[in-house]
Amino acid sequence: MNEQKTYVNRDDWAVIANISDQAFYSDQAGLGLYTIPACPAGDSCSLTSVYGRTEMYDMGDDRKGERYWSARLIAKSVLAEHNPDADLRRYGVFLCAADAPLAEELRDAAARRDAFFREQVETADALYARAPNRPELISDVQRRAARQLGLDRPWLVKLAPMQECPACGEPVKAGVAVCRHCGAVLDEAKAARFGLPLRPSLAASSSTP
Repeated sequence: MNEQKTYVNRDDWAVIANISDQAFYSDQAGLGLYTIPACPAGDSCSLTSVYGRTEMYDMGDDRKGERYWSARLIAKSVLAEHNPDADLRRYGVFLCAADAPLAEELRDAAARRDAFFREQVETADALYARAPNRPELISDVQRRAARQLGLDRPWLVKLAPMQECPACGEPVKAGVAVCRHCGAVLDEAKAARFGLPLRPSLAASSSTP
């Protein structure tokens, strides 16, 4: 098993800013797990310091290798800048040019985030137009985007948790008294409270051991 260690260089550091109300996590393999906290309410952003690291690794035959990762290189990897599908800059996270974010950087981050969110809302609108009865097709990111932009959309409805009817196997909302597909009573106490009649065949089957 190869042994791998890293040594932190406190003289080499970079700062990641986050204007989003969402926290992010990035596992940089042997370089550590990084947490970017959400922006606290009332603040312009949260700040996360990243330090350069020297990575020592076992090359085999009792030989040790050494690699140095600069703070800015690690920070760019944390942001996933080279991965369009995971780039955190879309959400308003960015690498500061200096030790603290400039006003211009904060404005650019907000504009970049809002542009990405508008794209998400447009995609969700198109999905909903094609399948209005399937709001589960709308992603959490798309719902977050609409809320962040202050938009009202019919697909923002909260989805009720579903369960499988033990009688017919069709999906029904969790906690319902009677299956809407086959009429099986799923909660006898609730059905009785609301005066829902039992189907004779179902009542008989439910009393059978």
